[in-house]
Amino acid sequence: MRVLRPLVLSLLLVLGGGITALSAQNREVSGKVLDANQQPLVGVAVLVDGTTKGVTTSENGTFKIQVPSGEAVLQVTCLGYLPQKVTVPSSRNSITIYLQEDAIMLDATVVIGYGTQKKVNLTGAVATVGSKELENRVTHSVTNMLQGSVAGLNITTSSGKPGSTPAINIRGVNSINSADPLVLIDGVVGDLNRVNPNDVESISVIKDASAAAVYGARAAFGVILVTTKNGSAQDGKATVRYSGRFGWEEATTSTDYENRGYWSVYTVNKFWQADSGTNYVKYNDHDMQQLLARVNDRTEHPDRPWVVEEIRNGRKQWVYYGNYDWWDMLFQQRRPVQQHNISLSGGTKDIKYLVSGAYDRQEGIQRAHPDVYNKYNLRAKLDFRINRWATLSNNTSFFSSNYKSLGDGSVDNTIAYSARQALANFPMKNPDGSWLYSTPYLDYKIANGRHILLNEGTHRNVDRSNDFSNTTRLVITPFKTLSITGDFTYRLYQNRNTSRSSAMNYREYPDGPLLAYDTGAGMNQLDEVVQTRNYYSANVYANYDETFGEAHHVSATAGFNYETWSSKNVSVAGINLSSINLDDLNLATGSPTEGAYGGGQNEYALAGFFARINYDYKGRYLFEVSGRYDGSSRFAPGNRWGLFPSASAGWRISEEPFFGNAKDLVDNLKLRASFGSLGNQNVSSYYTYMRLITNKDFSNYTFDGSIKGKYSSLGAPVASDLTWETAQQWDLGLDLTMLNNRLNFTGDVYIRDTKDMLTDGMALPGVYGADSPSMNSAELRTKGYELSVSWRDQFKLAGKPFEYSVGFNLSDYKSVITKYDNNPNKSLTNLTKGDYYVGMEIGEIWGFKTDGFFKTTEEAQAYAKEVDLSYSTGRLTGGWQAGDLKFVDLDGNGVWGVGNDTVDKPGDRTILGNSLPTLSYGINASIRWMGFDASVFFQGTGNHYWYPHGEMMPFWGCYSYPYLSYLPTDFLGKVWAEDNPDSYFPRARAYSSSGGYLSKVNDRYLQNIRYLRLKNLTVGYTIPATLTKKAGIDQIRIYFSGENLCYWSPLKKNSKYVDPEAAINRSGVNNNAYYPWAKTFMFGIDITF
Repeated sequence: MRVLRPLVLSLLLVLGGGITALSAQNREVSGKVLDANQQPLVGVAVLVDGTTKGVTTSENGTFKIQVPSGEAVLQVTCLGYLPQKVTVPSSRNSITIYLQEDAIMLDATVVIGYGTQKKVNLTGAVATVGSKELENRVTHSVTNMLQGSVAGLNITTSSGKPGSTPAINIRGVNSINSADPLVLIDGVVGDLNRVNPNDVESISVIKDASAAAVYGARAAFGVILVTTKNGSAQDGKATVRYSGRFGWEEATTSTDYENRGYWSVYTVNKFWQADSGTNYVKYNDHDMQQLLARVNDRTEHPDRPWVVEEIRNGRKQWVYYGNYDWWDMLFQQRRPVQQHNISLSGGTKDIKYLVSGAYDRQEGIQRAHPDVYNKYNLRAKLDFRINRWATLSNNTSFFSSNYKSLGDGSVDNTIAYSARQALANFPMKNPDGSWLYSTPYLDYKIANGRHILLNEGTHRNVDRSNDFSNTTRLVITPFKTLSITGDFTYRLYQNRNTSRSSAMNYREYPDGPLLAYDTGAGMNQLDEVVQTRNYYSANVYANYDETFGEAHHVSATAGFNYETWSSKNVSVAGINLSSINLDDLNLATGSPTEGAYGGGQNEYALAGFFARINYDYKGRYLFEVSGRYDGSSRFAPGNRWGLFPSASAGWRISEEPFFGNAKDLVDNLKLRASFGSLGNQNVSSYYTYMRLITNKDFSNYTFDGSIKGKYSSLGAPVASDLTWETAQQWDLGLDLTMLNNRLNFTGDVYIRDTKDMLTDGMALPGVYGADSPSMNSAELRTKGYELSVSWRDQFKLAGKPFEYSVGFNLSDYKSVITKYDNNPNKSLTNLTKGDYYVGMEIGEIWGFKTDGFFKTTEEAQAYAKEVDLSYSTGRLTGGWQAGDLKFVDLDGNGVWGVGNDTVDKPGDRTILGNSLPTLSYGINASIRWMGFDASVFFQGTGNHYWYPHGEMMPFWGCYSYPYLSYLPTDFLGKVWAEDNPDSYFPRARAYSSSGGYLSKVNDRYLQNIRYLRLKNLTVGYTIPATLTKKAGIDQIRIYFSGENLCYWSPLKKNSKYVDPEAAINRSGVNNNAYYPWAKTFMFGIDITF
């Protein structure tokens, strides 16, 4: 022991000295890793450069690491962020590192059909939108958020009404039949407008046929894949997120209408006199003088009452001399909105869960009893790992909405009919408190009584929608390289609309009785419509992924899909209800003579086998072959099945050895090309191969004077070989990423041929006694391009990271009819009614050229002798005069007209423009610094045109129906007169646009409705985590966000009342006035616990 003791001491001294020497060569560096918002990043890998020595950051983003003495270099990496090398001087032992988000993420996976794929290996045209790109938007639907965000994704709105649904197409006009893209929510057919935007994790827009081929008949015109967020393993800890927004909405256009009684009556009478020679409002000179005396009174003056009681024609009458703003009396300018969203997520490695709920409330424009749209979303997702090779998941979602409004059947009807006869001199009520509806000074009724129903609240409409979906999915992974998935989905969605009307009481004379309008809109009636849809879907498929020899990568997908859909509609009406306040059909004591009941039901089934094989060699040469064999019940048994193959290839030039040093500049350079053929089953009805029988009523009562006779009508003949429409598409693309993923560019050109489009075939001889048969007799070719470019970077400003990004996308297309059998003579007669001809560009507008106004009546009459102008003689009292529009005899034959009304002999018509917004673009920019963030997004379209409908009162004013309620201010300043020869509009004359020569499409009043819109502006601040952590809160962000804040368009020069997106031609009276498009102002707070 005595011998060992000195030996052990010597060994300890030697070992201790070595440790001391070693510690003298190392030092400890501590630090923190933050993002651009100065929020801590967890799990970041921090390594000493050139070694395997490293640590990961803690929950607070902190780390400690041993580094060699002297200057050290740390390599910092985190998924979703750009890698960074940081030099730590020998004089520093602590450091703060800021990481920049990787917006490109070449190695990130992209959701595609029945699987995922690395973004860098894509050979199809697929664009992705992440949740971060959507989270700051305050729109009420995902669809509106996507407008302008993706090149080639065209979204157009058709109404400003709460809950309205925009139209979507991918890469332009796809077919003359129904051609909406397929929308899948977590793999299940769904409605993009019914998804809670806060639930969205990512959106993949599949644009070419090769990428969409595995969806076959449902995906002929593109696919939108929405993936919602999942729970994540957090060692049992739950994360709660709340988002609350409050604000208001108002019209994007002016609602400042004429509110001076004198000018309202004077203008209407001026136009009416030019057409009929009489006054529309039967006021004498004394009445006009009384109106003029009050023209500047904003409120009623005691000495100048706005309603005067006089004896005229032997009885007491009210005479109206007011200055009323009817739009302001009926509708409110600002209306409150609010949005709330809460989610709970968490789990362990075996069980992950997410539960979310959202509430969205929009108050509408109706003033006395506001229309209100309420929307609710619920979603619950659960992932359960049964064992190491099997996982069971369930995804349940529920959507509910209800829209309560006042009107005769709809709020649109209310707004439209209120636009007539409510001149600014008339009040809503008489001095005795009775409603003003009829007056001896008008032949028609004030506002068609819509002010009465808006204020009494008796005309109630409730539109309800519910959508329930449940998907159960089992994934078995027997090997690391193979997974087998089976899922089943049930979806039930239902619309239920209720409409109630009641009699409206009014008084016409001071000493007259209280009268009732109890027919038409005043009938005591209740209508209910219920539409129910059931959808079932089952999928079984396998995914295989393997790499051989570290060079050959193969992946494959194969499976089977089956789905069925059925619908049932029921409508019932009852009249003379025993209660005005209760809406129950049991209270009805009678049935209307027409429309007392109705209904219908449909169903279809679709089955398909699909497969996809991908191969790449060292990530350099990429190949994909896919296809689907589909069968649809919509076609006859012999024509139900179709095979739809596709192929694509890619070449990553940047991976070639010869690329050499260019790799330091270019991260990824890839060429790709694809071809595919897809089918479209959404042609005509659900029973396209059948001649359907329709029951109809005879026009008169034929049995006992009370029961209408019925007869059956056989539908048009159907071609025996009727089958799928087919869309064949070629795509050539280029992907380029440079400068360490800072710069990203994607470009595509494509050609799509839609063949065998279903339409009317050749007309049958009249003796046959039937309409033209439905046939696959039309073809369409669409050519287009898409470009998108983005730049993202950061630098230090005042010692803190300043992160910024800019982006731009642009797309354009052109669609031309290449085959159309039903119009061999290329007639132009029915183009506006859905007819076509070979060579026609979809959306083209034919019209006349003009040459200003006639300066004198002599000039007008001389021209009328030189050129036959009889093509338009309607509403031309007094013949052609000074101030009338001069139409050009384009073909020089001495006759102004349409010639043979064909393409070859169109007379004096020519193509003036195109109505489709084919060119569309988006511009975005953002910055983040010191917890502050700001982003701006512009969206717009290129030149496209609109000729206003003849009843479009917001544009035409008194040239339409002259007795409009909402007369543009200072309208006479735009009307031709001898002292105003350079005006925009011709001489005053009622009905010119609805029945006169202004109803003829011409270049003077063709509107260029291109626009650039400030779609979104967001400014926010994230409170430092060092402060929020003290309160047990992970993150707090406060912000302002505005949507549709302003726009620039040539249309503004000619009308401040029509938003360029509202420049569409509606049916009849709905053009008189409509629900205004809205801009939104919101203040919000996001809290994460």
